[in-house]
Amino acid sequence: MNQTKEKQKAGVWLDNTKAVIITHTLEDEKRGYAISSKITANEGHSGGSEHSMNKAKQTDLLKYYKSLSSYLLAYDEILIFGPGMSQEQFGNHLEGNAQFRGKKVTINNTEQLTDPQKVAKVKDFFEVHQS
Repeated sequence: MNQTKEKQKAGVWLDNTKAVIITHTLEDEKRGYAISSKITANEGHSGGSEHSMNKAKQTDLLKYYKSLSSYLLAYDEILIFGPGMSQEQFGNHLEGNAQFRGKKVTINNTEQLTDPQKVAKVKDFFEVHQS
């Protein structure tokens, strides 16, 4: 009997201040995509030199990306989307992480979306890109 494990899929909408993780649920009658987590980046540096504030922002951004990464370790296919450059920066972070080698990561640029629009985008993306 040859059974192939169904690939685990997740979508992440993010900007520099927050992320929304959308995953596929397989609970009894409730099958589909839903928001599973919301993560907020640490903000709140004031005072000090421009260099020290910039360094603190970089450190916080790295912590934010590491936190997001930990949520995504169990997924085989990941859609990263959002406004600006955040999704590309996070994609580069994952690319440099050995734990994400072999995982399929797709990056899309989108504008601000409502939560239901984010869920619909992830659902539509994975229905079109069945693997």
